[in-house]
Amino acid sequence: MHSYDIIIAGAGLAGLTLALELSRRPAFAGQRILLLDRDPKQQNDRTWCFWAKPEDPLPPVVYREWESACFYGPSFDIPMKMRDYRYCMVRGKDFYDYARQEIAKNPNLEWRQATIRQIIPEESAVVTNQGRFTAKWIFNSAFVPVEALTDTSTTPFAHPHTQTGGRPEGYSWLLQHFKGWEVETPEPRFDPETVTFMDFRIEQNGETRFVYVLPFTEYRALVEFTVFSPSLLPLSDYDEALKDYLWEQLGIANYHIAEEEFGVIPMSDYAFPIKTGASVIHIGTAGGFVKASSGYAFKRTQRKIRRLVDDWEATGTPHPEAMQSLFRFRMYDSILLRVLEEGRVPGALVFERLFRHLPASHVLRFLDEDTNLKEEIQLMSVTQLREFTRAAVKQLSKYGRV
Repeated sequence: MHSYDIIIAGAGLAGLTLALELSRRPAFAGQRILLLDRDPKQQNDRTWCFWAKPEDPLPPVVYREWESACFYGPSFDIPMKMRDYRYCMVRGKDFYDYARQEIAKNPNLEWRQATIRQIIPEESAVVTNQGRFTAKWIFNSAFVPVEALTDTSTTPFAHPHTQTGGRPEGYSWLLQHFKGWEVETPEPRFDPETVTFMDFRIEQNGETRFVYVLPFTEYRALVEFTVFSPSLLPLSDYDEALKDYLWEQLGIANYHIAEEEFGVIPMSDYAFPIKTGASVIHIGTAGGFVKASSGYAFKRTQRKIRRLVDDWEATGTPHPEAMQSLFRFRMYDSILLRVLEEGRVPGALVFERLFRHLPASHVLRFLDEDTNLKEEIQLMSVTQLREFTRAAVKQLSKYGRV
């Protein structure tokens, strides 16, 4: 049978999180669910990092967590007062294995390896290399309808079947791109109790560039070079930046690269469509889940999917509006992106001001969209107020037109 109640197109973070949430809810026990992805999800192809509190409901796949963190700005460094937050890391393969084990317990959920070629909203259909499948509800995380990279031949964020003809005008478009080395050293060179959250003590080259260090033991750590900019760098630049950082900041010349990772995350205030037609709901990157101003997505995805399913369970219908952030938080993201995109204030100085004048827990709570208006005004007061105000006026005007 090629007809289902629910199809989840894409078994990435959002698709698997939705499958897990539906599988554990009695209200969906009788629903026939199909999960489609071309990849078997057996490789450790990515790392997710985020901050969380002990009470946050997360899947039991946290590989490592740190209670202590440091921030390094261009002109000062400081231990971060995270209070009851911990900085956490999840490896892709651990999450995939956990999801596969849990999903296997649901006899009504089929996980099929297939290449998705097209989603047809008018017919509530997904076309694959293994046939055509239909469902009452389709959750798409496989295709993003707008181009997010300047080189469309390599973009993972667009597809010819859904592409709308390039980036819509009037929005900010930056990329967060990064390369990480998991390095091993013959001598103890890392503090396994303290993560380097952001280190801006590197050449900025007119962009926002920093390194973070996740130490697993005294001899092993993930060192990641990250850039916010409109386009990617030559591949050799990432390697050179990592080599320079290991030597100049950590004094490490002798090391072995055990693993590498490379990734690109869209940072845009574009209002990604949350629904197409009557049956297709967009989730994950396709639904704008990525936090526009930071690129964080793991805990954010858990929250959004949980809100969606809570509302669905209560009303009998999935309402994608349940996943949307409040307007004011979307506006804050838009303003910061405008400041960074136009070079009004260097990103290193923006983050330095925040962590110099506010407890880290305040900043992290704001990035999680958990602050109240009074706390947000406090945060704004320590920024470069004139430049942020100019960007705010411009963005408010834009939202009135676009």
